[in-house]
Amino acid sequence: MRFRTYRHLWPYLLILGTPNIAASIAAETASPDHYRVAAVQQDITPQRPVFLAGYGQNRRATGVADPIYGKLILIDDGRLQIAIATLDSIGLTFPDIERIRARLAERWPGLRLMFSSTHSHATPDVVGLWGESFASSGRDPDYVAHLVSVFDDLTARAYARLQPATLSVASRAVDLDWVENRSEPRLLDPTLSVMRFADLNARTIATLTNYPCHPTVLDGDNTLLSADYLAGFYREMARSEPGIHLFLQGAIGGWVQPIAGSASHHRALAIGADLATASLATLAESTPTTPMPLIYQDAILDLPLDNWGFRALIWLNTLERKIHSGHLRTRVSVLRIGPAAVLTHPGETSPAYSLASRALTTNNITFIAGLTQDAVGYILKPDYFVDPDAYPHASYLTSVSVGDEAGPLLMRTLAQLVCSAGMGEC
Repeated sequence: MRFRTYRHLWPYLLILGTPNIAASIAAETASPDHYRVAAVQQDITPQRPVFLAGYGQNRRATGVADPIYGKLILIDDGRLQIAIATLDSIGLTFPDIERIRARLAERWPGLRLMFSSTHSHATPDVVGLWGESFASSGRDPDYVAHLVSVFDDLTARAYARLQPATLSVASRAVDLDWVENRSEPRLLDPTLSVMRFADLNARTIATLTNYPCHPTVLDGDNTLLSADYLAGFYREMARSEPGIHLFLQGAIGGWVQPIAGSASHHRALAIGADLATASLATLAESTPTTPMPLIYQDAILDLPLDNWGFRALIWLNTLERKIHSGHLRTRVSVLRIGPAAVLTHPGETSPAYSLASRALTTNNITFIAGLTQDAVGYILKPDYFVDPDAYPHASYLTSVSVGDEAGPLLMRTLAQLVCSAGMGEC
């Protein structure tokens, strides 16, 4: 199934032009003796009323079920520094991530940044879509400005704490019984990947887990701030391992969700604990790897904006984005760290693109980082636009997608980046 899905995408890739890539890569050097690593986190739960993101307009937070976090791992191989940042958020978008990137570049020129959102629907509206009405933004500019300062501070703290570290990586297929694809039940990418950084005494500095599923156990009736099932994941990981524990969302588009059931906070915590148990079992199969030079490349990609609803929301300033000659501007990145590759998707991508992305690399383990470097909405197979009646929920999913060219353009860009980075066959 995986290979057939990938082959069906290639006709769409071949008819599209080459995207405008602005990539950078440092020259390969001798392998470092050790990475230097630090991990930090900060509670970013707002202290004043906010609109909650997701489900519908005018849903205001009335309290806190559990804290939400900004987290960051800084990795230094002696010539490159990579910051992998995660945010408990519906999805911070390209303009705000670029503000964070510019702020960091002022203090640490050359620092590379991969910025990812977990996509919890019980976090503040940082996009603007979920205000009092469609015509009014739910975004709190002061809260977003606070996030920019938070990640500036986290990066400074991480630089001050860098220490020699080892890396362990493991990956396996894990069919968690609470995950389903509500549009294409047979199409899932069940890969769970975990990396662990430890100090030279084998004490955990940080873990990074990658798995795809919407954090939407809590439904639209919930009015409490929460990381959703990730709150249970963080708690269970912390009970078992020291250090900072990050979650990197996978490809959740078209429509990878928790199986319908109780929308209670108790169930969310239990599901998160189950994910942590699976992550720890996967990590138990890993061994420290030989340090290798980091490789990082990225590209600026302009996606054709065919969604007139998005255009209207931008015109109303409900969405604070620019349209560049009919396109939305975004960023795509690839990273090699040890035996692992990390490939970013700037939205909620179909599992078909996750499987296709894995097929691009020759690395033993590939992390698919969804909602990373941007949150442009759903990135769907073109068939959803051609034959929407064949896919349950297609009318909704296509209504929050930039258009049918986004997925093929993303795949072409990733293929070029992986090739030029020497991480796959050209």
